[in-house]
Amino acid sequence: MKIDILGCSGGIGQGLKTTTFLVDDSLLVDAGTGIELLTMDRMLAIRDVVITHAHIDHIIGLPLMLATIYDQHKEPIHIYALPDVIEALEQHIFNWTIWPDYTCLPEGRPIIHLHTVNVGDSLTLQNKTIQVLPAEHPTPTVGYLVSDGTSSFAFSGDSGLNDGLWPILNQSKPDLLIIDVSFTDEVDELARLSGHLTPSHLKQQLGLLTHPARIMITHLKPGFEDTIMQQCRQLLPEWQIDRLHHNDILHLNE
Repeated sequence: MKIDILGCSGGIGQGLKTTTFLVDDSLLVDAGTGIELLTMDRMLAIRDVVITHAHIDHIIGLPLMLATIYDQHKEPIHIYALPDVIEALEQHIFNWTIWPDYTCLPEGRPIIHLHTVNVGDSLTLQNKTIQVLPAEHPTPTVGYLVSDGTSSFAFSGDSGLNDGLWPILNQSKPDLLIIDVSFTDEVDELARLSGHLTPSHLKQQLGLLTHPARIMITHLKPGFEDTIMQQCRQLLPEWQIDRLHHNDILHLNE
């Protein structure tokens, strides 16, 4: 399985893109500003999108991509998210005020179909199994576990302390865990209030993980990336911990 890291930052700025992962060229996990790195042909190849939550850094690329490929798309794109997230897209994005309603355009063959999922659901998309994982964030949020039968990865979504996640990962044993560590230990209260982890929180959470997955950190706040990673490695020397970088291409089980 191949994962193109188009965006993985907790903010924007020169060289920074927000959460956008492209799996095997046709499955998009979140739709942040990283979409702008794709060519027209690569956007047209996307068939399914799974969205963790409705915060704008995770969805902002979706309406812009749809407008870009509108005249050339041949097959609809299927979008999966929690009911509250689907409702937010319908009411606040595809509402003819912020953006055209692509759920009914073009007439007779809309460019997108919206589907609701809930925690615990399992989808089969493009010969992959996608399990909807619990997450803890101020707005309804999930993570995803993606498996092709040979390799698998879990993405926590934006999430703070999330004890419900670890029994699932201990059972499913993903090869890779992509997890949100947004803040340094110095701003513990801010991290808790905003539903993100610090390095100390990560240490606490990995104490619940019995499977030796590779750990990759995402959603780091701009300007604090090096400090966050230094603190993670100091606290967790027994774990293989790296950070995601924009334009990384991850190949699982190679």
